[in-house]
Amino acid sequence: MKPFARFSACALLLALGAPAFAGPDPESEQMLCDLAGQCGSGPEAATESADVPPARGAPRSGATRGFTFKRQAPTATAPPPADAAPAVASNAARVVRPAAPGASNLRLSFASGSARLTDTDKARLAKLAQVLDSPQLSSRRVRIEGHTDAVGSVRANQDLSRRRAESVAAYLRQAGTPPARLEVVGLGSSRPLPNVPAQSPENRRVMAVILN
Repeated sequence: MKPFARFSACALLLALGAPAFAGPDPESEQMLCDLAGQCGSGPEAATESADVPPARGAPRSGATRGFTFKRQAPTATAPPPADAAPAVASNAARVVRPAAPGASNLRLSFASGSARLTDTDKARLAKLAQVLDSPQLSSRRVRIEGHTDAVGSVRANQDLSRRRAESVAAYLRQAGTPPARLEVVGLGSSRPLPNVPAQSPENRRVMAVILN
């Protein structure tokens, strides 16, 4: 096989086998937005919308100096293959800007009465550890707050919320977050979410709150 043909064949195999670029992770972006207020690229989206060309057949602005231009008929384009990777949405479409940065609901899925982390929870906390190690947050201290619903006794809920917060802090320490940066507190059912009944499971949550 000639060198050029060999190179072309290798390039084709790499192109077919390479995974599509998935872009930044939305969960990590949302955590960084919640905690540091860095919330994607809204101005870029506005710039893109301002540069949309006029529709076909619409008059264009500016004089033509008496010349006329013959438009070429549009050619039909083939639809994308069924297995084509979806386009990556812009940061502005994925990330929800908080009213006041500095706290993030970690959206962990504890079973009722349990402080055990699921595999999904651990994957999410691994992303949190990376976010806390980012330049924007690496010098900040963080309070890990445990919350419960109002089902059960006040004392039991207080203990459960503390154990859940400690489970999160223990994982973060294992992932490399310095213990001196972490504060752990269990708040029981004393702080339900706004406009959410105190008994609702939505109140079972762990929050990361920036302290300094």
